[in-house]
Amino acid sequence: MTGFRPTLWLTLLSGILFAAAFLSPVLFPLTWVAFVPFLFILSEARTSRQALGLGFLFGFVTIGIGFHWIAYTIHVFGGVNYALAGLGLILFCAYSGIPFALFALLVQRLGLGPLALWPAVFWVTTEFWFPNLFPWYLASSQSWFAPLIQSADVLGLYGTSFVLVWFNTVLFKVIRHYRSSSTGHPPLWDIATVGAVVIAAIVYGQVRLHQVTLAMQAAPHLEVAAVQGNISIVRKDDAAFLKTNLKTYQDLSLTVPGVDLLIWPESALESWVPEGGARLPAELLPPTHPPMIVGSMSFRRDRAGPKSFNSAFLVDREGNILGRYHKQILLAFGEYVPFARLIGGLPGIPPIGSGFTPGDLDDTFNLGGARIGPLICYEDLMPWLARHFVKNRNANLLVNLTNDAWYGRSVAPWQHARLAQWRTIETRRAMVRSTNTGVTTVIDPTGAIQDALPLFSEGVFRASVPLLEMKTAYARYGDWFAYVLTGMTLLVLAWAVASRRRKAGEAG
Repeated sequence: MTGFRPTLWLTLLSGILFAAAFLSPVLFPLTWVAFVPFLFILSEARTSRQALGLGFLFGFVTIGIGFHWIAYTIHVFGGVNYALAGLGLILFCAYSGIPFALFALLVQRLGLGPLALWPAVFWVTTEFWFPNLFPWYLASSQSWFAPLIQSADVLGLYGTSFVLVWFNTVLFKVIRHYRSSSTGHPPLWDIATVGAVVIAAIVYGQVRLHQVTLAMQAAPHLEVAAVQGNISIVRKDDAAFLKTNLKTYQDLSLTVPGVDLLIWPESALESWVPEGGARLPAELLPPTHPPMIVGSMSFRRDRAGPKSFNSAFLVDREGNILGRYHKQILLAFGEYVPFARLIGGLPGIPPIGSGFTPGDLDDTFNLGGARIGPLICYEDLMPWLARHFVKNRNANLLVNLTNDAWYGRSVAPWQHARLAQWRTIETRRAMVRSTNTGVTTVIDPTGAIQDALPLFSEGVFRASVPLLEMKTAYARYGDWFAYVLTGMTLLVLAWAVASRRRKAGEAG
């Protein structure tokens, strides 16, 4: 096997190339070659342990560079020093390196397969099934390559991940062929097939961009205004700033008359609202306002004890509550503590509150012809939830309320927005993002992110958003492509096991 230093440097190179597009989307072409150095190193691995180690290192480097801001978030959100925050980042990178290690093991044990397809199949399988703490995907590196990523309305984002890894693998085979002394033919079928698929994906994307653009022009529109209050983490939930924080949102809201819907971000109201209330108190809202979607905290009293929720409310011009939604997917250790009762019952540890309760309300907010699927915080990163609103509740608009102040002045708020971009392509629905500190913007049904308000500034983003009714193949059938590739992975594994047993029997 190649010496330690070349192995380390080539693995680092792959990690850097992989992570680059997550730091700046203009660097998306680098992802098309990012796997090549790693595949050269992996091709020399002789044992499963070596493959696992190489894959783990590849993943550790990629996540450490691409999501370095996690250390800052742990420091601020968790209130710990940078030493502990750094340890948290290391643990996060170690956990996130596991699917890379599994991918490397599968490739090392099972090879490249016909037309160099197996690495792409294995990557999608591990990417689909591994429970990432922060949901990200290889495909997200292509957020600027608009024609390529339009296939998400059929294949989900896994189609783009598949093409990227397949292209990398074929490129590796071509380079390896010309670097070796082999007199065999270059992998022409591999080149022709992956080339045809890439071209077909781009052509499909161009056609869909044109079709969806025409549909947006013909669709009814809703005039919306998303307020960005820029309430710092120092001011947030500090009793001394409650009135000034609220007044900031009220004053900004008065600057955009004539809109159909006004939106305040996650927990903009810092008052607890009873879940069953009929209206929001007038003093919490602007003196005059159109219908509003407002982020707040709410509570419910029942026999099992009080429950608290991270909520969104739809209210009319008089403040009457027309709809309510409780966040369903909570952030571990931020919004709830896993196994709180068990941990709090250990000797020497005080009782621990359970935090927010996952929501059990999942209907749309209905406002005239608009049927709005509300998503709170990083729920806009969950493909299944946006799909649920569109498929099962007939949503024709998505709205995300978020507070990304915890990310600071890092690339993270933009990473969040670019990951949310995929929900609009998968469902062909516009998404309005109303955030506390940014990125406040509209993402249209082609995935195009409109000019956003500057990060960490006060302002109102006003836009006219289309209300599309088309149903995509992805909205109907979900992640069928990922399930098919999972089945392929299992078949390849079964075939490999059967072949080895047969050879062992023949040798015996």
